[in-house]
Amino acid sequence: MKFNFKPSPNYRDGQSTGRIMGELTLGLLAVFAFSLYYYFTNFSASYGLRAILLMITAIVSACGTEILWCVFTKKDILNSLKNSYPWVTAIILTMMCPLSIEYYALAVATVIAIFFGKLVFGGFGQNIFNPAAVGRATIFASFAGAAAADIVTGATPTSSMAAQNWIINSAEGMSSFLKPFGGLGNMFVGLYPGAIGETSALVILVVGVILAIRKVIDWRVPATYLITLFVLAAGVGLMHGAPISYALFHLLTGGAMFGAVFMMTDPVTNPTSAAGRIMFAVGCAVITIVLRLRSNLPEGVMYSILIMNMLTPLIESLTDGQQIKMKSKNIRNLAILFVAGLAITLLVGSTIKPVAAGSAEAGATNGTETTYNVTQHGFQGDNQFEVVIDTAKGEVVSVKMTEFNDTPGIGDGVNDDYLSQFVGAKSEDDVNAVDNVSGASYTSKSAKDAIIQALNAGN
Repeated sequence: MKFNFKPSPNYRDGQSTGRIMGELTLGLLAVFAFSLYYYFTNFSASYGLRAILLMITAIVSACGTEILWCVFTKKDILNSLKNSYPWVTAIILTMMCPLSIEYYALAVATVIAIFFGKLVFGGFGQNIFNPAAVGRATIFASFAGAAAADIVTGATPTSSMAAQNWIINSAEGMSSFLKPFGGLGNMFVGLYPGAIGETSALVILVVGVILAIRKVIDWRVPATYLITLFVLAAGVGLMHGAPISYALFHLLTGGAMFGAVFMMTDPVTNPTSAAGRIMFAVGCAVITIVLRLRSNLPEGVMYSILIMNMLTPLIESLTDGQQIKMKSKNIRNLAILFVAGLAITLLVGSTIKPVAAGSAEAGATNGTETTYNVTQHGFQGDNQFEVVIDTAKGEVVSVKMTEFNDTPGIGDGVNDDYLSQFVGAKSEDDVNAVDNVSGASYTSKSAKDAIIQALNAGN
């Protein structure tokens, strides 16, 4: 039997492609529906409505770009739209973005994703880069500050972990870190702020399993990516004494699940052979964690996909040939890739250092009252607090923030009125009983940690 292989870009027959893209669209909308439920029930109707309007903005921009291209190239508009599926790119791009993104930024990014990510290469089936990833990269590069001031959802797990240098070296520290987000269980369900469609690992996994059973996606790609990412993260965590929850965190945040199921499985931009797709997934996992640990970017999933898209022709050349005869060679190449990736990850992981724990210095003493000057890391920098403790009663007398280094307009919701709620607190449970400021969860946490540290120092 002769096997014929052709490097990407590649085409499928019309009926197969139509069914695949239709079911993929339904899967994406199922994930989006959960996101709407979260924003409507946990924030307000205006938040959910904004998500819908963002989706409409992207779809209109994508279809509009395709229509203008058809007019310019004198192609049949309806037939081109039917066979180009611009709405899929629009849906994926919207779900990769935070709810706070401005409408114009999403519209421009969608136009760039469709035009430069797909049309200039010849249209659907000929693009070498994932168009949605191109659009998201555009937002990172040009519209990072384009956020609506009235949409505040608080710090995300990804940005919060980035503020910790992507390492927490104790079980207690990891547990404390996860508290504002409801723990790993809450993150698995997806009840926390983040990109519009990337938070619910549960829903994404269910949809992914259905799509795999329906042969819409190749299950080996997300499975390989997630397993490799977990192993690499566990290796880095082991080096620093982090608990297993650290590795699980890597899977549940930053669009890892979403990217694995809906983007890395793109049949146009990833390799055609099974061995090639597995290599693609391993490469994405290595690049994801390296970018997380050492780059100035908040996330690595999207860039890992774009980088591996560039390497797809190389992977195709390595796996070209009759797959049965190539089995030993493919296994060897995969082993080399994994070992090299593990070595690179551990080398990079050895260079990162956890953020130093906050410091508490005893200041003036007035009778039984001692003033502690406490520094705790917030979302963007170190916040400083002045906490007065009655050492005889073991309770908080007063709390004042003396230096604020978090996001203006968001973190400064932790003001004197909020801090006054901690007066009389005697234990960590008393402190944690006070709710976080909406939209300023990480600054609230820094205040609570400072108060707890002062209580411990004064008792």
